[in-house]
Amino acid sequence: MIKFCNLYSGSSGNSTFIETAQTKILIDAGVSAQKISKALKSIGTDIDEINAILITHEHIDHTKGLTTISKKFNTPIFATQKTWKQLDGLNIPSYCQKTFLPNENFSIGDMTVYPFSIPHDAVDPCGFSVFADNKKVSVATDIGHVEESLITTLIGSDILLIESNYDNDTLLCGSYPYFLKRRILGDLGHLSNDATSKLVRRLYENGVNKFILGHLSKENNFPELAYQAVYNELSSSNVKTPFTLSIAKRDSIDDVVELV
Repeated sequence: MIKFCNLYSGSSGNSTFIETAQTKILIDAGVSAQKISKALKSIGTDIDEINAILITHEHIDHTKGLTTISKKFNTPIFATQKTWKQLDGLNIPSYCQKTFLPNENFSIGDMTVYPFSIPHDAVDPCGFSVFADNKKVSVATDIGHVEESLITTLIGSDILLIESNYDNDTLLCGSYPYFLKRRILGDLGHLSNDATSKLVRRLYENGVNKFILGHLSKENNFPELAYQAVYNELSSSNVKTPFTLSIAKRDSIDDVVELV
């Protein structure tokens, strides 16, 4: 059995919890250690039980809690060599710094982790698929555009946390400066609701049927818009198997999902 719980999701911070019989990990720690500790306690886990933290990329909304967690709990933190260079200013103890190679499997306890490269404006960004007990859990956020290799990687996921960052009209009419709008809209920015809905449909037609939409922008999106865009796309698909679709909460903890 794998337990999956999104703790935080969005521009203000991201962190996801995954547990198997022997291993507990976080993907990203983009809020304070205190918030992460409180979130974990609410689902029956102590922060000092975390066996490892996997880092998708160096942006602060994915790394904010790393310094405190590493120094207080000696938690191993896994990132690519290029990402570690960008995180040098956080002064994370060297004995906590672990590395992996993008697109190559590695193990943590009874989990097999596959880090896959994604297009984003960071030095070496990755998403992750975690395998255990014949289940596959995938987390893919901060994606500038969809490549065929991403679709191939995500097929077979028993549950997928996928970015649905912005509504195009809301972003264009919003208060963000022009340069920031260009960054978000660019090939190394984020996925819109429309782009995510098309990606989700491709995956659904290839057998994936449990989706969580995450990393929604507080300023440039609404949960209702993200949900409706994907729901409409899935409902129009020729495949009529049931699907589960939910929205990751921005500032509070999602329910724990158990995959058995």
